[in-house]
Amino acid sequence: MKKIFTLLAIIFVSIFSTDSNAQQKKSIDLNWQTDFEHAKELANSENKNILIYFTGYDRMSSYKMLNEDFFYTEKFQKIAHQHFILVRVNTQKREDAISEEQKSKNITLSKQYNQKVHPTVVLTDAKGKELGRVESYNYLRDTSKHYELIENEY
Repeated sequence: MKKIFTLLAIIFVSIFSTDSNAQQKKSIDLNWQTDFEHAKELANSENKNILIYFTGYDRMSSYKMLNEDFFYTEKFQKIAHQHFILVRVNTQKREDAISEEQKSKNITLSKQYNQKVHPTVVLTDAKGKELGRVESYNYLRDTSKHYELIENEY
């Protein structure tokens, strides 16, 4: 009986914490760009740097953790809106996930920044010159390197 109660409690907590994360993500609008050339124009006109997030939704769960722990937090939102143009580069392998045109642009951008690890976060100036990067994310869920990357640039 104790085991059943414990199992039910774990399920209950899991459901509500997942719902809470989904609600938090929905309430934080990061205004992701997908066109890097347009992002460079915006960055130039707004005098901001660009933060590129290379993600592959169908590859691993580390991107989900990075989203929860870093991108979809109020702290990041405040910093991002003031200092960065955000670009999400989806490098999924699923055929129906993105258009062929977007896939081609994403592959080109991935090669341009020598991106090999998922997830990768690259910081550039408004012209696209790389200023720094953080590769990978693990189960320790330590975002200190990610914050160090962006906090050194504003």
